[in-house]
Amino acid sequence: MVLRVAGDYAWRLIVVGVVVYFGVRLLSSLSLVVIPFVISLLVAALLSPLAMRMRRIGAGRGVATALTMLVAVVVFGGLLTLVVLRAAQQAPQLGNEINTLLPHVKRWLINGPLKINAKTVDNLSSTISNTISKNSATIASTALSTGKTVLEFLSGALLAIFSTIFLVFDGDRVWKFLLGAIPRSARPEAEAAGSAAWATIGYYIRGTLIVATFHGVVVAVTLTVLGVPLSFPLAVLVGIGSFVPLVGAIVTGALAVAVAGLAKGLIAAIVMTAVLLLDNQIEAHLLQPFVVGRYVRIHPLAVVLSLAAGAILFGIVGAVVAVPVVATANSATRAAMLCRQKRRLDGDLAD
Repeated sequence: MVLRVAGDYAWRLIVVGVVVYFGVRLLSSLSLVVIPFVISLLVAALLSPLAMRMRRIGAGRGVATALTMLVAVVVFGGLLTLVVLRAAQQAPQLGNEINTLLPHVKRWLINGPLKINAKTVDNLSSTISNTISKNSATIASTALSTGKTVLEFLSGALLAIFSTIFLVFDGDRVWKFLLGAIPRSARPEAEAAGSAAWATIGYYIRGTLIVATFHGVVVAVTLTVLGVPLSFPLAVLVGIGSFVPLVGAIVTGALAVAVAGLAKGLIAAIVMTAVLLLDNQIEAHLLQPFVVGRYVRIHPLAVVLSLAAGAILFGIVGAVVAVPVVATANSATRAAMLCRQKRRLDGDLAD
């Protein structure tokens, strides 16, 4: 009896494993469709509450959707425009400050604790130039492939925008239609899983947006006080990096530290590092537990593995959406299991 039960579970695991394997392969081959749609789900989860509030006060679906998308365009478009303008204005200042600082760095490399040979330091710029010249073919091939990348990005962006509009406008109807295609016996579990999944997506995107805004404000204030150019673009970059758990904020924060060091020297880099460490502690002990909430908690090992798998299968964008996808799947599975257990206890479902 025990062996038969164990054999049944083994076969189920094998079947599930095969289905998951071929499902991942299929999704990977359709990445140009899957990734934009997942992004549209995240954006729709962020925008839908605003559209729902407008409907409650009497606006129709079309009007609520149009106003919601207009707000999104104004906010995100204005932010992007401001970043580009500030970067264009302050990039020359950063270049001048780096040029002013380079002689001090050169003297420190030669006379400081490293005691690097003066000739080696003097030849550093020529070494970099020679390296670029030797790899000019690679750079050229990369430039040639840029056109294809831009085309894929634009098509993906259009698909994401189109999907977001219809999810905000008609997402509830689409979900009811999908539920209708599920056998009646499994419909309660599916409905519970879908509700939990949508709630998790909403909690994740809104909570992460709050965390990202906090990181961006901290970096912007610190860099501004230090007098570092490009403080606002760097702050936005750190905020965007916060959407990639574990590594995103570290990488973009390291860039902010590097710019602070290049523009204002070692003391500025140390101050920026200390602020980022304090900022990380506030996120770990205050923002993540109370802002993001228990609905999107997954084990750190699952975060690492999902980030790695998402990056391998879908690149940088895959790393961004991997954690919310895993958190959503986890919540949906738990909700379906709880619903099934409840139905068994109530006698609505046979063992």
